[in-house]
Amino acid sequence: MALAEKCLILLICIYVSLSLTITATDAQCVFPGYLKGQYFAMVGGESVNLLVDNDKWGELRCMSNYTHPKPVAGTTGSNHTFLLKSQTDNCWHCLDVLWRTENVLQYKLGNCLRTATANINDCEVFQNYKLLPTVNEVITLFRMTDTVYINCISTFEGVYQFTYEVNYGGGGICDSPNNIIQACQDPGSSYIDNQVFRMTYAVCRDVSTSFNKVVRYKCLGTWYAIKGQSTDGNGGTGYTYAAIEDTVENDQREKFKCLMTNRNQKEAFNKIRWSMSRFAQCTNLDSAFVGPFKLVLTRVTPATQFLTPQCSLPRNLTGTWLTQGVQYMSNIRINDTHIYFNTRINEYEYQETYYSCQQSQGTRYLMTKVVVGKCEIDFTCFDIVSRHHSIVRYRVGKPYQFQSNTAELNPNQFLTKTFREACSWTAFVFDRDNYEWNYETLILDPPSPVPCPIAGRYSFNQLFMSVQEKYRTRVRGVTEKPRVQIYCRNWVTEFKSCSNTMTRIQIDSEYCESVDYRGRPIGEYDEPDNILTCVGFWMEDMKSYLVTWDEEDAISSYRCWVYERKSWTGVYMSRAQNARCPRVQKALDYQLPGTGLHLDLSESERLFDDCPQRFDPGNNPYSKPITLWVLSGTSTIVPTLALLIVSIATVLNAAWL
Repeated sequence: MALAEKCLILLICIYVSLSLTITATDAQCVFPGYLKGQYFAMVGGESVNLLVDNDKWGELRCMSNYTHPKPVAGTTGSNHTFLLKSQTDNCWHCLDVLWRTENVLQYKLGNCLRTATANINDCEVFQNYKLLPTVNEVITLFRMTDTVYINCISTFEGVYQFTYEVNYGGGGICDSPNNIIQACQDPGSSYIDNQVFRMTYAVCRDVSTSFNKVVRYKCLGTWYAIKGQSTDGNGGTGYTYAAIEDTVENDQREKFKCLMTNRNQKEAFNKIRWSMSRFAQCTNLDSAFVGPFKLVLTRVTPATQFLTPQCSLPRNLTGTWLTQGVQYMSNIRINDTHIYFNTRINEYEYQETYYSCQQSQGTRYLMTKVVVGKCEIDFTCFDIVSRHHSIVRYRVGKPYQFQSNTAELNPNQFLTKTFREACSWTAFVFDRDNYEWNYETLILDPPSPVPCPIAGRYSFNQLFMSVQEKYRTRVRGVTEKPRVQIYCRNWVTEFKSCSNTMTRIQIDSEYCESVDYRGRPIGEYDEPDNILTCVGFWMEDMKSYLVTWDEEDAISSYRCWVYERKSWTGVYMSRAQNARCPRVQKALDYQLPGTGLHLDLSESERLFDDCPQRFDPGNNPYSKPITLWVLSGTSTIVPTLALLIVSIATVLNAAWL
């Protein structure tokens, strides 16, 4: 066979093979179900309606498909790259589709490639290490039909007052107390309460662009994207985007809106910044500070009549306190009727909670609970033990959600019924297996010192989980004079609380124990390493607890201790890592989570130390220690002469009579 005939047969075979491949690909290339639907977009300022059918993207037919790995595991959709072909001319297009939510897509359509055949591997995304287009390169599609209802909790949740600024028409920031976002969740609701939120705009007299309007938005979902990323996939800042839909707007351009925020923003006073588009596009949002609409959200308390107090708290609770929770520490302010919790979550974020007294009986107080920025109004019960030292112990019962329809019937009867439910003794336990009465602790801040339950002079051995928890020698503050090296024969550890410092415990991990020729203690530098101020102590569940305060403690100023007596001259102590002792902590623990140090004290008082031993287990923290104050000292002969004179006078008086 001639060479020309062989070449012709080979070309025919290649043509047939390519035809079959394209036909097979054409038959198999279909768009996934989560991409199909009727969409609206703004392209170059023009409104565009796009229909994604079984194998058509508008007027373009799908020829080949590549599915990218999911950027977030567990999502419904995936990102795709399609090879499309025009039905009117021989024009090929590469299409990158980014699935954002069930209602939002973003895409980039490549330029027309006029060739007889095309391969999906020729698309730009495969020439650039399969990097999908950035935020600035894509067009946003909003689903118009068969919209999927999405919970608003990922967009807005709670009650906010906001300021808004429009970047056209003269501008100006409108800060009105009537600017309110209300996005309240109703768990288990069969309606669309959880998928919509209400946004109320108010007029500000000095801002020409302000307006009065109440808009009900439907949430279309949120997603995370990196803006400002280079072509090689490096750099950029990650932002959270959200899409919303005006439920009554007829103009498609203003019906859909895009929002942007930074979830890791560090705003003062717990504020949140958002930028919002005017029309149905996301490319004109540059940051949370730059956009057509700039919003600054501030959390506010929900409105309720039950924040007005109807009873009073114990008078000796008034003041500033703190409590150490399982995860966070809260600063507390208490007056005659209200309790205010300020819980700092991190350096910039905090949560505020208000409690208002409604009814009381004995040690139980029915309180209305509202969290700033949340919609829920709950009733919870406080069981408060009488204050002792700088300590108040309390328990909090299970919360009972406020139902407005029942309270409007008869508020007094409602409170009485709620008290019986929320303040019943069974409300303080969460299940049948966890029935112990576990108390939380309020600590007065700043504290009022009390006599320490452990007094005397001791030497100690310490066991620790990490070296940061160990007591180590150190120089506290500025030395009064230059320190010189002095030979010491006996280095010991010292733990003492003496008669002249009953409210303090002095700890020295390296103490030079030396005396003069009369046996009296001497020392060149007798400055202790740590000085602990006793705040309060008590006994609970047959365990003795002590709270101390050390302003120089780098980890926690307040520490909780569990202590017990091992003998007449010895004490065991276990220190927690903060002001909260774990429930199962014992005096020997130091490796238990939440603890870190164990001290084994052995009495070592010397003749002239003036550190008498004292131990109070705390079974009655309301009792005061018996103290004998020596107001004036004298020699041993004076009491003898005085006794002799009194005796002679008594005898003469008896003889005279």
